[in-house]
Amino acid sequence: MGSKVLESDRLLLKPLSFNELLHIKENKIYNIEHSIDFEAISDSVKLAITKKLEKMKDISEDTQSWYTYWLIINKGNQLGVGFIGFKGLLVENGYSEVGYSISPNYRRQRLMTEALETLIRWAYGFRECRGIVAKVSKGNVGSNKILNNCNFRVNSSTEQEDNYILEFEI
Repeated sequence: MGSKVLESDRLLLKPLSFNELLHIKENKIYNIEHSIDFEAISDSVKLAITKKLEKMKDISEDTQSWYTYWLIINKGNQLGVGFIGFKGLLVENGYSEVGYSISPNYRRQRLMTEALETLIRWAYGFRECRGIVAKVSKGNVGSNKILNNCNFRVNSSTEQEDNYILEFEI
C-alpha cells in the first residue's frame, strides 16, 4: 500500500494491507510485521475487520488508506495496541466516519486521543475532506471523552447513540 506510517510523540500509525487484515481475522498475527497485544483483537474488532475486508476487495490500492485499519503501535515497546480507521472514502458532503478500538491494557493513557489527533491531521491534508464524523453509544464513556478531547461536537442524538462531527476550518 502506498500510504506512509504516521507518527506522533508516543505512537506510530501503520496502514494495514488487505492481507495483514486477513491474517488478523484468521488469528495468524505472527504473519504481521509488528507484534499485537492479544487483548487488542476483540470479537468486535474481528467483526469490523470482516466488514472492512468485504469493502476493500473491490477498491483500488490508492484509496485503501481510507478503508483500512491503521495499526496503533506504541513506540515505547513496538507493540500494536489498537486499531483506527475510516469507514471508506469521503461521502458526498466531504465527511468520512472514523472508528477505533484499543486494548484494555492501554486505556486511560490518552493513547487513543493521540492516535485520533494523528489521523485527523492526515485527513486534514486532503483538500476535499471537510471533516470527520463518529457514532458512539451513549454508554461508551471512554469513546465520548476521546471525541470531546479531539474537539468533536455532538451533531445529533438518538436514545442509543450520539453522532459526533468535527468540521475542518476551510
